[in-house]
Amino acid sequence: MAEYHGLSQIFTTTEASLYNNLFKSQNPPFHSPTALILEISPNPFPHTTTTTTNFVPIIKNNYNFNTLETLDHELESYRSKIIGHDDVYVAGHVLVYPSYNGFFEKPGLFLDQMFVRKCYRGMKFGKLLFSTVAMQAEKMGMGMVDWLVADWNEETINFYEKMGAHYIPDYRLCKLYGDQLQAFGKKSDYEPRIYRE
Repeated sequence: MAEYHGLSQIFTTTEASLYNNLFKSQNPPFHSPTALILEISPNPFPHTTTTTTNFVPIIKNNYNFNTLETLDHELESYRSKIIGHDDVYVAGHVLVYPSYNGFFEKPGLFLDQMFVRKCYRGMKFGKLLFSTVAMQAEKMGMGMVDWLVADWNEETINFYEKMGAHYIPDYRLCKLYGDQLQAFGKKSDYEPRIYRE
């Protein structure tokens, strides 16, 4: 995804940092950073009705993936590492975390990343991932889902507008990271004052 957005030069995520930030949390899914993995298989998935979290996986068995090797030339690189699931492959993911905006009465989810691998685009997997996030936000009584989209990504902007998303052109995303974050955090020309009554 970093390559897709031209951000490889700032990419510092490791397998260990993903594990520590996403999978070691004591908070339940959607109350802390949560990754949903889009998995595919040439064999039907069993329907799951019980779960230890407040999220029940969505199972769609109406795709024909009998020719996965022809469709996906990187198939082996994306094989699931879960024991007993040798025929399951990762096709995409979505990363969300709780958010709050002072303009809205209720909290929401911030959709940080949604990515479907190139060979699986056009199969409505992006819509499946996004609707899963929206359904979960609604189920939890949240008031919104926020996300960013690159202004050059017209196809994705059109997708979001068709589903009813509001585009806010007058705002820009700002980030302070890396050396600039450390340098600004160390500036001593600003002394915060704490007032007590």
